[in-house]
Amino acid sequence: MSQALRRERLLVVLWSLGIAAEVAALVLLFRGDGDVTAVAVVNRSVGGSFIACGLIAWQRRPDSRTGPLMTLTGFLFFAEALLSEVDSDVAYTLGQWAANWWTAPFVALVLGFPTGRLSSRVDLAIVSGFVFVDVVVQLVWLCFLPFPPGTENAFLISSDAGVANAIDRLESALSATLGLAVAIVAISRWLRAAPPLRRLLLPTLAGGLTAVILIVQIYYALLTGSFIRSSQEVTAVLLVSVPLAFLFGILHQQLARAGMADLVVALHRAPESRRLGEALGKALGDPSLVLLYWLARFDAYVDAEGRRVALPEAGSGRATTFVDDDGQHIAALVHDAALAHQPDLLEAVCAAANVALERQRLQAELAARVVELQASRERIVTAGDAERRRLERNLHDGAQQRLVAIALHLRLLHGQVGDDPSAEQLVTLACDELALSLSELRELARGLHPAVLEHGLAAALRSLASRSTVATTVSYESPDRLPEPVELAAYFVASEALANVAKYAEATSVTMRVWRTGPVARIEVADDGVGGADDAGGSGLRGLADRVEALQGSLRVVSPPGAGTVVTAELPCAS
Repeated sequence: MSQALRRERLLVVLWSLGIAAEVAALVLLFRGDGDVTAVAVVNRSVGGSFIACGLIAWQRRPDSRTGPLMTLTGFLFFAEALLSEVDSDVAYTLGQWAANWWTAPFVALVLGFPTGRLSSRVDLAIVSGFVFVDVVVQLVWLCFLPFPPGTENAFLISSDAGVANAIDRLESALSATLGLAVAIVAISRWLRAAPPLRRLLLPTLAGGLTAVILIVQIYYALLTGSFIRSSQEVTAVLLVSVPLAFLFGILHQQLARAGMADLVVALHRAPESRRLGEALGKALGDPSLVLLYWLARFDAYVDAEGRRVALPEAGSGRATTFVDDDGQHIAALVHDAALAHQPDLLEAVCAAANVALERQRLQAELAARVVELQASRERIVTAGDAERRRLERNLHDGAQQRLVAIALHLRLLHGQVGDDPSAEQLVTLACDELALSLSELRELARGLHPAVLEHGLAAALRSLASRSTVATTVSYESPDRLPEPVELAAYFVASEALANVAKYAEATSVTMRVWRTGPVARIEVADDGVGGADDAGGSGLRGLADRVEALQGSLRVVSPPGAGTVVTAELPCAS
């Protein structure tokens, strides 16, 4: 016989026993001699409420101990009422002994929800305390308790009402103290929980509040010797309602799993990775959920934008659930650790998400490649700038210095051959050629890496303007210096634009303007030439575009025929 079949048969038997116990309890109540009050009827319904809700929860979630604990609480709640009506002194005595046995499984239910398992030593100690008080101390109390005339105490050792009363007060005090511990643990656990877990632990909160009402009633009885009438009514209503709260918590998880069809539809309608993550977070009730994709190519998890992300560490309040396909990781859900209490829901969401993850994973891989391409472009530009600096430094410190030394030697030689016109002419020609070569070398060095940038972009642009063959004005409107990569890119934009003006524009004037708006710096070079420039036609502007885009910027060329050319570069920089 399968385990599922045995469970179904057991549930049928328990349903029959539960219905019979509830009917018997109500019949015995109405057959009694006293008046039947609403509070009494509600109290007799508490056991049935726990049994019915517990059996439903047991059937819905057989993997959880919540259902069995609720069912056990209900049957134990009937113990005193039913055994006390049996015409037997032993049964009556057992009924008195078992009067409060229901509190131990009830406390385990409150502290162990939603799994029904006690997760800490504190929880275990509290439940063990209730077992000790309700079983051991209650038994000691019965050993000294004189029963009413006509009824014999089967456990009586020595009839002493004073000792029995002292033990009863001790038992009440211990029960109230343990109840206070239950209330503190349950309510504080709910208050400390993250929002997803708070919704899940609402039945625990309800159980904690019920414990508070019971505590107030017990302490009041200890101090005054009587019960608070209104608190008895509230307690009765709460005890009937609490199992409904636990059942609602169980069914809420079932309803969440039943909503997977809606999730599948939402996943098909979510063309973007970000919306896919939002849909999964909504299904799990965790808006902080982050969807990560496993990319074997990069041996890392990446987010929807392609950025590499490390998985959370244990104890960080975040947890990771992996999404597998044929035994291979394809994604991971980083979510609130509270969702670990709902493994079935997580499993269902992961299964539903699998239908859309392959497409999104490919998009994330493409985004990751774009990020890698951007990083590669930045590394190339950085390496190129470093090589430019090295060449400029070598030219300045090496070849340029040697040429200067040769020029000095030639001047000395020019003074010594003054009597020989032909030799003097040759030396003069050599000096002129050397001066031209030195000028070209210096211009080459400036093109490789402009040393004038050490004095700021404004000075570098004015230096460019002074050497331009076209009248050029410079307007520098940024109060602070820009980051070095931004200044270098702006300088090369201006240099290439002026070179194009000199070669093709037939312009009479050029204006260069630099300004900054928030985190973006802009440089604009405008001329009044013939226009018609094509940024795709040559390698100069295309190379500038690569440099600017490597900084996450953009280069725009506006050059209508006959209306001049405007080159504008936008360069993001730290604010």
